[in-house]
Amino acid sequence: MLADSVLGKACIVGVGATPQGRLPDHSADDIAIWALREALADAGLAKEELDGLIVQPSFGGQGDIKEIGHRLGVEPRIGVNLSHHGAVIQYAALLIASGMAEVVACVYGTNQRTNRNRFGSSVYHLGGNFDDVYGLSNPGAVAAFNYRRRMHDFGATEEQLGAVAVAQSRAAALNPLAVYRQPLSLEDYLDTRYVIAPLRLVDFCMVNDGGFAMILTSPERAADLPVQPVTIVGMGAQSSFLELEHPHSMYHPSQLPNAELLWGASGLGPGDIDALYVQESYTPNVLSALENYGFCEFGTAQEWIQGGRIELDGELPVNPHGGQNRMTYMVGWHNTFDAVKQLRGEAEEPERQIAGLETVLCTFSTGHWQSTWSLIYRGGA
Repeated sequence: MLADSVLGKACIVGVGATPQGRLPDHSADDIAIWALREALADAGLAKEELDGLIVQPSFGGQGDIKEIGHRLGVEPRIGVNLSHHGAVIQYAALLIASGMAEVVACVYGTNQRTNRNRFGSSVYHLGGNFDDVYGLSNPGAVAAFNYRRRMHDFGATEEQLGAVAVAQSRAAALNPLAVYRQPLSLEDYLDTRYVIAPLRLVDFCMVNDGGFAMILTSPERAADLPVQPVTIVGMGAQSSFLELEHPHSMYHPSQLPNAELLWGASGLGPGDIDALYVQESYTPNVLSALENYGFCEFGTAQEWIQGGRIELDGELPVNPHGGQNRMTYMVGWHNTFDAVKQLRGEAEEPERQIAGLETVLCTFSTGHWQSTWSLIYRGGA
């Protein structure tokens, strides 16, 4: 039913980005509107042509749909706040496939670095997560447990995990949007200080300012526009509120039913994917995604990624933009942006463009125990 009713009926026809890093003279709303203007220009559309506007909120009350819509001076048929990028793109696709909207803008801007936002909470002032009382007040601790469990269960080493940070640093070195462009060697990785052992500073996502926006429409409408459309040909989703009760909770088991829906509805499989984008706030998340989506056997990802396999010129490029620990921390928005640019053959540096790229998988997760989404994009009409 999903394949018949949605897949192939929505495509991305415009993407926009602001600089990433520190934007001290701009509010989160300023940044969101900046990114949207870039996306509209990319698509060759005017704001008056939007009949859908979806905004992901930022911190401190920024990103409210009423404020963004008012400042833009638009009156779209559909205007909503939605909290997570994977859900935002899927909801836009559903609106288009159902005929509720024809041209939908998806927008996110944040000034979290300038605002000095912090993530996590004190165990004495619980932040709303039931596990805070046990000391898991920051998701980085869960990620550290994830890899420590992998070391215990499968003999994984810290050197093996370093392959993720090294590969992403080499990709970021070629990406003009990346905040950190200094490539790392494995020796550099092992010399970096621990934050929560066995994870080091470069295993963690950064905190920075920036914005991204996408414009979606139908293939029929896209035919009238000057850009090459990127079509959604696969979608999966799974909410999980009991994941920590799962015996393999450290390995993100909510991705398994997500993957089943994704591959079943699309008729595709891991062998059809030319590049993988993972919302990896922490590098161990890459390993879980590789296993749960079927790219390698459970428990073997730390070995599978060695020898340059996930680098730009490897068998399966993973996060070829540099990821959230080197390019930017944009809760997944940068994944879709870069996937579209790659599929259109528009990577800024020739060395960064993946040859023969046709089909890309992007995965998004909100946290260790909440929800996960996935989308498969294909270039061309």
